[in-house]
Amino acid sequence: MVKKVVKYYEISDGDWHRIHFVRPRFKSNIENVLLYMAKECCRIPKCSCEEYSDRYFNAIKMFPGNIDKSKKTLDNWRTEIPALFGFYYEDKGIDRTETSPMAKFLYENQDLTQFLKLSLFSFQFPGGHMKPQDIKDIIKKNIRFKPAKVIVQVLMAGNEILDSQNCNKEMSISAEEATYCIFNDIRVTSGKTTPKQIAKTILDNRRLHKKYYNSKDPKVLSIKGKVRTKGDIVRYAGDILYYMELANLLERHNGYYSLRGNEQVSLKVFADDDTYFSGYEKFYNKKNIETSELSAIEPLWFKYVNSTMNPDLFKTDIRSVLKGTEEFDFIFDDRIRDIISSEYTTTKEIGNLGEAIICGHEKMRLKINGYNDFIRLVQIVDSPSYHPGFDIDSFEADGTEDHRYIEVKTTISKQRIQMYGFHMSPNEWRVAGTIKDHYCVYRLMLSEKEKLLIVLRDPIKLYKTDKIEAEPRDGMEVSFKSNEFKQTDLLVWKK
Repeated sequence: MVKKVVKYYEISDGDWHRIHFVRPRFKSNIENVLLYMAKECCRIPKCSCEEYSDRYFNAIKMFPGNIDKSKKTLDNWRTEIPALFGFYYEDKGIDRTETSPMAKFLYENQDLTQFLKLSLFSFQFPGGHMKPQDIKDIIKKNIRFKPAKVIVQVLMAGNEILDSQNCNKEMSISAEEATYCIFNDIRVTSGKTTPKQIAKTILDNRRLHKKYYNSKDPKVLSIKGKVRTKGDIVRYAGDILYYMELANLLERHNGYYSLRGNEQVSLKVFADDDTYFSGYEKFYNKKNIETSELSAIEPLWFKYVNSTMNPDLFKTDIRSVLKGTEEFDFIFDDRIRDIISSEYTTTKEIGNLGEAIICGHEKMRLKINGYNDFIRLVQIVDSPSYHPGFDIDSFEADGTEDHRYIEVKTTISKQRIQMYGFHMSPNEWRVAGTIKDHYCVYRLMLSEKEKLLIVLRDPIKLYKTDKIEAEPRDGMEVSFKSNEFKQTDLLVWKK
């Protein structure tokens, strides 16, 4: 009997360096956590480092499910969120901490897809999200690496190779392939290997059935005399691929990631990116580097991430987020068609889209209840000079001719949102108090998998009867528990 020889793809000790970074304990719930923490950070005024830290820690503790968690777990959150997403600036020299533009952008725009694109665009090695000793090791290996950029370039190069071979398939990559052929290979992370060479290596390994670990043993092959588990090795590359999926740059099938076909503009921005934080450059030719010197660069890193944030680079393509949902083949009116047909819409248009969806919902609600004569009177209130305190003028459909005034609060993300809070301006809160029972907030949450609508009638009364919570902040920050309100079926307008 001939024993089958297993072929392995190996990296020499001289070319191996394990890339790693802070990993959030809340990865499985990352979108809800980021929305919540962005809101909470925006509630904290500029203050001393100690006061900001205390208020920030209390906000973490009050996140649903955290109240009984250990201090160590909560401290991990405290470290992980600012390290990865730069939600605040801390300047210990003048004893001041303030919430960052990144957190304000996410809170004000409620667009997680665009936010994650911006985060990935600036994410690099070395960077202030790393420990000083790890940065020192990176510099000694001459590593300069922007993972999202390289992954996009490799997948593009792989598509070119497959096209030249007349293969009717797209280039894809797994977390294992990304780990061994990109993240942990110094030849790649130091820029000595081209994207085309990397893509060719991955494709050749598949053709030759090479393995990246011993399938008969749950341990990875010994590297530098140390045995590591497969999960421990590949989790960092896996995290970046997952974030890129949430950012709508990649799509996943059976553990393999490929480029999103409808995100060509954003993908080209990543592929052509030549920006880089240069704060660590002076250390590359230095023989003796003190970690304290590297620590001093950290505030500059976070200022760089926030100061170079350019929302105009990435505008969420509404059609790609809502792809494959037949019920959202809108036939409402020309305004809806304009929003949907626009290849790349602005953040403001997310709000406009929510209003349009609810406008169609209201028309259908009136039709179902037999109030056809009122349908043509439902309108989106869109004044260039003022905001009346609500978005849509509709009707109650209760046997009267009473109006229903609707303020629409919309959030769009790749995965389900469970944080239902929203902001009401001073004018909206005042008008709600005047109109009372005929004022409704429609909390609309759109994701790729579901469309969730919750109707809050008379928010002032709900607040006074403790059904919702509200905290003054340039208006009111409203929050509520989902089990207090029944989900409303979202209706689609059909003539």
